[in-house]
Parts: sequence; structure tokens; C-alpha cells
Amino acid sequence: MRALITGATGFIGQRLVALLLPRGDSIRVLVRNVEKAKAIWPTDSLSVFRGDLTEPRMLGNLCKDVDTVFHLASGSFAEDDDSGEVEQLHRKVIVEGTRKLLELAAQTGVRRFIFISSVKAMGEGGRECLDEASPVAPQTAYGRAKLAAEQVVLEAGRIYDMQVCNLRLPMVYGGDHKGNLPRMAMAIDRGWFPPLPEVENRRSMVHVDDVVQAMLLIAENPLADHQTYIVTDGYIYSSRQIYILLCQALDRHVPWWYFPAGLLRTGAKAGDLVERVLKRRVPLNSRVLYKLIGSAWYSCAKIRKELGYRPQHSLETALPEILANLGLLRSPPKSLELPQNSTGDREQS
Repeated sequence: MRALITGATGFIGQRLVALLLPRGDSIRVLVRNVEKAKAIWPTDSLSVFRGDLTEPRMLGNLCKDVDTVFHLASGSFAEDDDSGEVEQLHRKVIVEGTRKLLELAAQTGVRRFIFISSVKAMGEGGRECLDEASPVAPQTAYGRAKLAAEQVVLEAGRIYDMQVCNLRLPMVYGGDHKGNLPRMAMAIDRGWFPPLPEVENRRSMVHVDDVVQAMLLIAENPLADHQTYIVTDGYIYSSRQIYILLCQALDRHVPWWYFPAGLLRTGAKAGDLVERVLKRRVPLNSRVLYKLIGSAWYSCAKIRKELGYRPQHSLETALPEILANLGLLRSPPKSLELPQNSTGDREQS
């Protein structure tokens, strides 16, 4: 494989490069910061190309001698910021940047193009499990841009006779990622995080290494052509279950009490009002509450059936590594168990 990877210095990109390098694949990474890339990969085992998808004149022969593009780059703007300025930036980077990259790929004969999208392109928040056939209703500027870019990818595949595929990701965990889950772990460890009630919400997640597995399956299987897939770890978690798993992994007692859901909702509405009046962010508002107790439930049955995807990780197996990278694993890893009301059975193919 002769691969170009955008967003290679990011969390998922670094894991993809780490897997491809020992295979002897030819790798080129598109980066804005060459010094950062050289610090991550100090050897000459890959090619570093400096450029920016929003500045096409800088891209030159970016795709020359490449047969596969893994397009992960999507900018560093807040995913839940819906201001007009941020919406325009998302479109410029995600939609128009993807369009330009596809044009460059077509000009040099790239055969495969894998676009890393998000479940936010579909929308979220209901109690039903969503799959690739579900109606799409993105609720954020980021989600709308991802959906528009997916459509650009599929159309370009038809125009340029290129094998293209969109891969939608839920929340990704694993390794040293500094996302919502590590922040939650640190807050619980410091005693700052409120004990969550069991509201029986349903959330899907995926381990970074399973994302990489799915990306390679797509790149190597012609059946993925012109398809859109969702990838998860196959489990369903409630926020309460995640909270209990983190307490177990941190060797902290699970409090007998919890914040009632009604109290949290009242606090979130009050936070919304304060934000509108004072024009400043507060710790609890409706967006934050949704992340705490809302549902975002997705099926990976399609990629399992069509490409043979088999997730290898779960939150229980990944937490020791996550906490170790945070410096929070103070005793040897122990077996973790979801609470008895867990819905955490894996999907079957």
C-alpha cells in the first residue's frame, strides 16, 4: 500500500501510522507542523508533506505515487460550537478541503479514498438504535459539515471511478487520548464528578485500535466501494455504567447516593438561562447534560456482515491502559465488571 494520511498527528492518525509502518507500507503524511511530525516520527520511515487543505496552492504533488488516501483531518474547532463563524470554518475545512483532496487524488490516479466521518453526521439523542439506513438529521455545524463531505466523497467516487467509503465514528477511546472519558476519570479521581443516576440511556463507543482495524478492512476490500459504515465496539453503555466502571478501575467506592435526573435537568435549564443573560459558558447547561445522560446508540452490524469486522476491545478491557496513561492507575489492573443491569452484550454478525 502507498498511503497518504491526513490528520496523521492526531490520536487516530498516529495509531494508523504505527500499524502501517511495520508492514513496510509506503506512508506519506500531510501536516501543518513539520516539527511536530518529526518529533513523533524521528526516522525517515515515512514522508512528511507540509500543507493545508484550505490552501490548495500548497499541495502540489501531494497525491503523486499514492494509491490509498486515509482522510482524517477535520480541523480543531469545537464540535458543539454552532456559531455562524464556526459553521463557515467547518465547511471550509471539512467540505471544501475534502473536495480539493479528492480532485488531487483523481488527478494522480489514486484508487481508494477512505473518509473518516462521525455519527454526528446522522444526529443523536433518541432511544432507538441508529444504523446506516436511518434518516439523517445532524444537529451541529460539525455534523452538517461531515454529512456534506460524505456526499462529496460518494459523488466524487462516481465521477472519478474511484473506490470511496465513509466511516462514521462514535466517541473513540483508548491509549493516551485526552477526550471526554479521560476528563471524566480525572474528575472522579479528584472527587469532583457528581454520581450519575441510572436513566437507562444508551451510548456507543469504539476503541481506537478497532477504528484502525475497520479502516484497513475498508482499504483492502472492494465490497466497501461507495459504502458508508458505522463502527463501534459492539457494546451499549449507560452513563451510570460508565461511571461505575471508572470508579472500579480507580479503586474508588461507588457512592450510595446520586444526583436525581430531575435536579440535573433543572440545573441545566438554569445554566442555559445564565448563558443567555451573561453571554458566558457555565459548567452545566443542556449541551453538557446531554453528554452526561443523553443517548447516542448505533449499530455496527453492516460492517460486521459485509467486511468481517470484529471488535477486539471494550471499555472494561481498555480502562487500565487509559488510566495508566493518565497516571491514575495506582494498583495492578483488576478485573472490571459492568453492573448487573448492563446491556453490554456484543452484537452478533
